[in-house]
Amino acid sequence: MKLKFEEMCSPEIEEFIKKEGMVIIPIGACEEHGRHLPVITDTEMAYRAAIDAAEKLSQKIPVSVLPAVWFGYTVAMLKNWAGTITIKPKVLIDLLHNICESLIDMGIDKILFVNGHGNNPGVLDVVARTVGDDFKVFPGITNIFNCWDKEYIKQHRKSKIGGIGHACEIETSVMLYLSGNLVDMSLADDTDIMKSDLRNCPVDWGTSKPKRLYLSTWYLENSTYGGAGDPTDATREFGEVVHKMTVERLCDVIEEFYEVQKKLKGRKLKRKCSKF
Repeated sequence: MKLKFEEMCSPEIEEFIKKEGMVIIPIGACEEHGRHLPVITDTEMAYRAAIDAAEKLSQKIPVSVLPAVWFGYTVAMLKNWAGTITIKPKVLIDLLHNICESLIDMGIDKILFVNGHGNNPGVLDVVARTVGDDFKVFPGITNIFNCWDKEYIKQHRKSKIGGIGHACEIETSVMLYLSGNLVDMSLADDTDIMKSDLRNCPVDWGTSKPKRLYLSTWYLENSTYGGAGDPTDATREFGEVVHKMTVERLCDVIEEFYEVQKKLKGRKLKRKCSKF
Protein backbone atom coordinates (compact mmCIF):
# COMPACT_ATOMS: atom_id res chain seq x y z
CA MET A 1 0.00 0.00 0.00
CA LYS A 2 1.44 3.35 -1.04
CA LEU A 3 1.95 5.86 1.73
CA LYS A 4 1.30 8.99 -0.32
CA PHE A 5 -2.34 9.32 -1.36
CA GLU A 6 -1.49 11.16 -4.58
CA GLU A 7 0.69 8.28 -5.79
CA MET A 8 -2.15 5.74 -5.69
CA CYS A 9 -4.27 4.91 -8.70
CA SER A 10 -8.03 4.80 -8.33
CA PRO A 11 -8.22 0.97 -7.96
CA GLU A 12 -5.54 1.15 -5.26
CA ILE A 13 -7.59 3.73 -3.39
CA GLU A 14 -10.64 1.47 -3.66
CA GLU A 15 -8.61 -1.34 -2.09
CA PHE A 16 -7.40 1.08 0.59
CA ILE A 17 -11.03 1.96 1.39
CA LYS A 18 -11.97 -1.72 1.68
CA LYS A 19 -9.23 -2.11 4.27
CA GLU A 20 -10.80 0.70 6.34
CA GLY A 21 -7.90 3.01 5.65
CA MET A 22 -7.43 6.33 7.40
CA VAL A 23 -6.22 9.52 5.74
CA ILE A 24 -3.97 12.14 7.27
CA ILE A 25 -4.29 15.73 6.05
CA PRO A 26 -1.18 17.77 6.90
CA ILE A 27 -1.73 21.52 7.00
CA GLY A 28 0.58 24.42 7.65
CA ALA A 29 1.03 27.83 6.09
CA CYS A 30 2.92 29.82 3.49
CA GLU A 31 4.19 32.50 5.83
CA GLU A 32 7.29 34.58 6.38
CA HIS A 33 9.56 33.16 9.03
CA GLY A 34 12.06 35.91 9.66
CA ARG A 35 15.01 36.35 7.35
CA HIS A 36 16.56 32.93 7.83
CA LEU A 37 13.76 30.37 7.40
CA PRO A 38 11.72 29.45 4.29
CA VAL A 39 8.08 30.45 4.06
CA ILE A 40 7.10 26.76 3.91
CA THR A 41 8.42 26.05 7.44
CA ASP A 42 5.11 25.26 9.18
CA THR A 43 3.95 23.05 6.31
CA GLU A 44 7.25 21.21 6.05
CA MET A 45 7.29 20.41 9.75
CA ALA A 46 3.72 19.08 9.74
CA TYR A 47 4.09 17.11 6.51
CA ARG A 48 7.35 15.44 7.42
CA ALA A 49 6.02 14.46 10.84
CA ALA A 50 2.90 12.98 9.21
CA ILE A 51 4.90 11.04 6.61
CA ASP A 52 7.38 9.67 9.14
CA ALA A 53 4.64 8.64 11.58
CA ALA A 54 2.55 7.01 8.84
CA GLU A 55 5.59 5.10 7.62
CA LYS A 56 6.30 3.75 11.11
CA LEU A 57 2.70 2.56 11.47
CA SER A 58 2.07 1.37 7.91
CA GLN A 59 2.49 -2.31 8.85
CA LYS A 60 -0.10 -2.00 11.62
CA ILE A 61 -2.64 0.47 10.22
CA PRO A 62 -3.78 1.17 6.65
CA VAL A 63 -2.84 4.84 6.52
CA SER A 64 -2.19 7.32 3.72
CA VAL A 65 -1.08 10.96 3.73
CA LEU A 66 -2.64 13.59 1.47
CA PRO A 67 -0.48 16.29 -0.12
CA ALA A 68 -0.10 19.05 2.45
CA VAL A 69 -2.43 22.02 2.47
CA TRP A 70 0.40 24.52 2.22
CA PHE A 71 -1.52 27.68 3.06
CA GLY A 72 -3.56 28.56 6.12
CA TYR A 73 -4.97 31.48 8.04
CA THR A 74 -2.30 33.99 9.04
CA VAL A 75 -2.97 37.26 10.82
CA ALA A 76 -2.67 40.24 8.49
CA MET A 77 0.17 41.81 10.48
CA LEU A 78 2.57 39.26 9.00
CA LYS A 79 1.93 40.75 5.57
CA ASN A 80 4.41 43.43 6.66
CA TRP A 81 7.08 40.97 5.50
CA ALA A 82 7.07 39.46 2.02
CA GLY A 83 6.11 35.82 1.60
CA THR A 84 2.89 35.51 3.58
CA ILE A 85 -0.19 34.12 1.83
CA THR A 86 -3.22 34.10 4.09
CA ILE A 87 -6.64 32.56 3.48
CA LYS A 88 -9.72 34.03 5.14
CA PRO A 89 -10.97 31.68 7.86
CA LYS A 90 -14.38 31.18 6.24
CA VAL A 91 -12.72 30.29 2.91
CA LEU A 92 -10.28 27.90 4.58
CA ILE A 93 -13.13 26.28 6.51
CA ASP A 94 -15.01 25.67 3.25
CA LEU A 95 -11.90 24.30 1.54
CA LEU A 96 -11.11 21.82 4.32
CA HIS A 97 -14.78 20.89 4.67
CA ASN A 98 -14.86 20.12 0.93
CA ILE A 99 -11.74 17.96 1.19
CA CYS A 100 -13.36 15.98 4.02
CA GLU A 101 -16.62 15.71 2.09
CA SER A 102 -14.78 14.32 -0.92
CA LEU A 103 -13.04 11.70 1.20
CA ILE A 104 -16.29 10.76 2.92
CA ASP A 105 -18.12 10.49 -0.41
CA MET A 106 -15.58 7.89 -1.57
CA GLY A 107 -16.01 5.90 1.64
CA ILE A 108 -13.20 7.16 3.88
CA ASP A 109 -14.45 7.97 7.38
CA LYS A 110 -11.18 8.13 9.35
CA ILE A 111 -9.63 11.56 8.80
CA LEU A 112 -6.92 13.18 10.89
CA PHE A 113 -5.58 16.71 10.47
CA VAL A 114 -1.92 17.22 11.42
CA ASN A 115 -1.33 20.94 11.86
CA GLY A 116 1.93 22.84 12.06
CA HIS A 117 0.70 26.45 12.12
CA GLY A 118 -0.29 28.43 15.21
CA ASN A 119 -3.17 30.36 13.62
CA ASN A 120 -4.97 27.26 12.31
CA PRO A 121 -6.36 25.48 15.41
CA GLY A 122 -9.54 27.56 15.73
CA VAL A 123 -10.34 27.05 12.06
CA LEU A 124 -9.72 23.31 12.32
CA ASP A 125 -11.97 23.00 15.36
CA VAL A 126 -14.83 24.50 13.35
CA VAL A 127 -14.12 22.17 10.42
CA ALA A 128 -14.12 19.07 12.61
CA ARG A 129 -17.39 20.06 14.29
CA THR A 130 -19.23 21.02 11.09
CA VAL A 131 -18.09 17.89 9.26
CA GLY A 132 -19.42 15.91 12.21
CA ASP A 133 -22.71 17.80 12.06
CA ASP A 134 -23.11 17.27 8.33
CA PHE A 135 -21.91 13.70 7.85
CA LYS A 136 -21.69 12.02 11.26
CA VAL A 137 -18.00 11.53 10.54
CA PHE A 138 -15.73 13.11 13.12
CA PRO A 139 -12.22 14.12 12.01
CA GLY A 140 -9.43 14.35 14.55
CA ILE A 141 -6.95 17.18 14.92
CA THR A 142 -3.46 17.16 16.32
CA ASN A 143 -1.08 20.11 16.44
CA ILE A 144 2.57 19.15 16.22
CA PHE A 145 3.50 21.65 18.94
CA ASN A 146 1.24 19.71 21.32
CA CYS A 147 3.42 16.67 20.64
CA TRP A 148 6.47 18.36 22.13
CA ASP A 149 7.53 17.45 25.67
CA LYS A 150 7.44 20.79 27.46
CA GLU A 151 9.62 19.61 30.33
CA TYR A 152 12.27 18.38 27.92
CA ILE A 153 12.16 21.68 26.05
CA LYS A 154 12.46 23.66 29.30
CA GLN A 155 15.48 21.62 30.39
CA HIS A 156 17.35 21.55 27.08
CA ARG A 157 16.57 24.86 25.43
CA LYS A 158 19.46 27.30 25.12
CA SER A 159 17.52 30.48 24.47
CA LYS A 160 16.19 32.47 27.41
CA ILE A 161 12.47 33.04 27.98
CA GLY A 162 11.16 34.91 24.97
CA GLY A 163 13.17 32.76 22.58
CA ILE A 164 10.55 30.18 21.56
CA GLY A 165 7.68 31.44 19.43
CA HIS A 166 7.88 32.00 15.67
CA ALA A 167 11.02 31.50 13.53
CA CYS A 168 12.54 30.65 16.90
CA GLU A 169 14.97 28.21 18.46
CA ILE A 170 12.67 25.20 18.00
CA GLU A 171 11.44 25.88 14.47
CA THR A 172 14.93 26.76 13.30
CA SER A 173 16.40 23.64 14.91
CA VAL A 174 13.79 21.36 13.34
CA MET A 175 14.27 22.93 9.92
CA LEU A 176 18.05 22.55 10.24
CA TYR A 177 17.38 18.83 10.69
CA LEU A 178 14.69 18.44 8.01
CA SER A 179 15.83 20.88 5.33
CA GLY A 180 19.08 22.45 6.42
CA ASN A 181 19.87 23.67 2.91
CA LEU A 182 16.88 26.04 3.18
CA VAL A 183 18.07 27.68 6.41
CA ASP A 184 20.44 30.66 6.36
CA MET A 185 21.90 30.87 9.85
CA SER A 186 24.04 33.86 8.84
CA LEU A 187 20.81 35.90 8.98
CA ALA A 188 19.59 34.50 12.30
CA ASP A 189 19.85 36.92 15.23
CA ASP A 190 18.09 37.74 18.49
CA THR A 191 16.58 41.07 17.35
CA ASP A 192 13.05 39.71 17.63
CA ILE A 193 13.29 37.90 20.95
CA MET A 194 9.94 38.39 22.71
CA LYS A 195 9.79 40.75 25.66
CA SER A 196 6.21 40.38 26.97
CA ASP A 197 5.94 38.79 30.38
CA LEU A 198 2.25 38.68 31.30
CA ARG A 199 1.43 36.33 34.16
CA ASN A 200 -1.75 35.02 32.43
CA CYS A 201 -0.62 35.18 28.80
CA PRO A 202 2.92 33.90 28.30
CA VAL A 203 4.14 34.33 24.74
CA ASP A 204 7.02 31.85 25.02
CA TRP A 205 5.90 28.27 24.40
CA GLY A 206 8.45 26.86 26.81
CA THR A 207 7.52 28.83 29.91
CA SER A 208 6.08 27.37 33.11
CA LYS A 209 3.39 30.04 33.32
CA PRO A 210 -0.21 28.93 32.74
CA LYS A 211 -2.01 30.39 29.73
CA ARG A 212 -5.32 31.67 31.08
CA LEU A 213 -5.70 34.58 28.66
CA TYR A 214 -5.42 34.68 24.89
CA LEU A 215 -3.91 37.74 23.26
CA SER A 216 -2.29 37.72 19.85
CA THR A 217 1.50 37.56 20.09
CA TRP A 218 1.59 40.01 17.21
CA TYR A 219 -0.47 42.47 19.24
CA LEU A 220 1.84 42.15 22.23
CA GLU A 221 5.17 42.11 20.40
CA ASN A 222 6.96 44.37 17.97
CA SER A 223 9.03 42.63 15.31
CA THR A 224 11.76 43.96 13.06
CA TYR A 225 12.32 40.99 10.74
CA GLY A 226 9.05 39.07 11.18
CA GLY A 227 10.23 36.72 13.89
CA ALA A 228 9.09 36.19 17.47
CA GLY A 229 11.89 34.48 19.34
CA ASP A 230 15.61 33.82 19.27
CA PRO A 231 16.96 31.37 16.65
CA THR A 232 20.64 31.96 17.33
CA ASP A 233 21.03 28.93 19.60
CA ALA A 234 19.29 26.54 17.21
CA THR A 235 21.08 23.29 16.39
CA ARG A 236 20.42 20.41 14.04
CA GLU A 237 20.82 17.99 16.95
CA PHE A 238 18.09 19.68 19.00
CA GLY A 239 15.88 19.71 15.91
CA GLU A 240 16.37 15.98 15.39
CA VAL A 241 15.26 15.26 18.96
CA VAL A 242 12.19 17.49 18.66
CA HIS A 243 11.17 16.02 15.30
CA LYS A 244 11.55 12.42 16.49
CA MET A 245 9.65 13.30 19.66
CA THR A 246 6.86 14.70 17.47
CA VAL A 247 6.75 11.57 15.33
CA GLU A 248 6.69 9.24 18.35
CA ARG A 249 3.79 11.05 19.98
CA LEU A 250 1.98 11.45 16.68
CA CYS A 251 2.17 7.67 16.23
CA ASP A 252 0.43 7.27 19.60
CA VAL A 253 -2.25 9.77 18.52
CA ILE A 254 -2.81 7.96 15.21
CA GLU A 255 -3.13 4.56 16.86
CA GLU A 256 -5.63 5.76 19.45
CA PHE A 257 -7.60 7.74 16.88
CA TYR A 258 -7.84 4.71 14.59
CA GLU A 259 -8.90 2.43 17.44
CA VAL A 260 -11.64 4.74 18.69
CA GLN A 261 -12.93 5.33 15.17
CA LYS A 262 -13.31 1.59 14.61
CA LYS A 263 -14.84 1.08 18.04
CA LEU A 264 -17.48 3.81 17.66
CA LYS A 265 -18.35 3.24 14.02
CA GLY A 266 -22.02 2.49 13.53
CA ARG A 267 -23.02 2.97 17.15
CA LYS A 268 -26.57 4.12 17.83
CA LEU A 269 -27.06 7.09 20.11
CA LYS A 270 -30.25 7.90 21.97
CA ARG A 271 -30.73 11.48 20.82
CA LYS A 272 -33.76 13.66 20.19
CA CYS A 273 -32.09 15.22 17.15
CA SER A 274 -33.23 13.14 14.17
CA LYS A 275 -29.84 13.41 12.49
CA PHE A 276 -28.21 11.52 15.33
